[in-house]
Amino acid sequence: MKKPSSYKHSITSGFIVFIIGFWCLFPLAWMFITSIKPLGTEYRIPVEYWPSQPTLDNYRTVLGERFTIQRSLLNSAVVSTGAVLGTLLLSSLSAYGISRLRFKFRTASLYIMQIAGMIPPIVIIAPTFVLMRSLGLLRTYWAMIIPNMVYALPLSSFLIASYFANVPFEIEDAAKIDGAGTLRTLFRIVLPIAAPGIFSAGVLAFLGSWGEFMLANTVSIGSAAVETVPVAILSFSRAFDLQWAWVAAGTMVSILPVLLAVIVFQRVIVSGLSAGSLK
Repeated sequence: MKKPSSYKHSITSGFIVFIIGFWCLFPLAWMFITSIKPLGTEYRIPVEYWPSQPTLDNYRTVLGERFTIQRSLLNSAVVSTGAVLGTLLLSSLSAYGISRLRFKFRTASLYIMQIAGMIPPIVIIAPTFVLMRSLGLLRTYWAMIIPNMVYALPLSSFLIASYFANVPFEIEDAAKIDGAGTLRTLFRIVLPIAAPGIFSAGVLAFLGSWGEFMLANTVSIGSAAVETVPVAILSFSRAFDLQWAWVAAGTMVSILPVLLAVIVFQRVIVSGLSAGSLK
């Protein structure tokens, strides 16, 4: 039988979880409600907390010929996929060096990467723009892929290094005895064992790149050919005088892939974030 203090603790924990969940999910729920309101009714006073005549016309409009959200979704997919592949390649190499090789300041180098990852992206937007302009990459996918790779590198390296640190060295020694080199050992032996951590790092890199706005808005410079979904939503919200029902519908369409990814892979993400520790 539970003690009264245990019940109080459970009730308090449940209340805190409810408050946090409500705080996080209410904007998403309100965005959905706005997206199914008839055009113009989103401005009504008093506010309608549920539309009297729900409609999907806003989604038909956003997905129609007047908007380019389909192309923007493709652009976001290209940028996010490129950023994920580049991030996993570089972070796997850096994590392997940090966790498996013995050199001075081995652990300190990982912490330095994490400190660098704490710098707010807005601080380095201007230098990034200048660098991309000097490389001739403005209005291209690369101007978004390369910086997003760098943004995701610290956290990805930490997660993957945590898994690598738990791989027994005897496995690598056996592979070397069989004639496998360092890269072959990494890609054929170590990486498959650390697959959950690598997958979690990839999902987080994808989510960060998909929702990134400041960099994409800066380096695309109004080019519809390369603008991602967040920039496209801003563009058509300005072009059509801030019709919030359309903006809400476009936002819901843009976050649908993210929601599906989190729902399908939530167990793998959580296990990847919680398992493993640096030795």
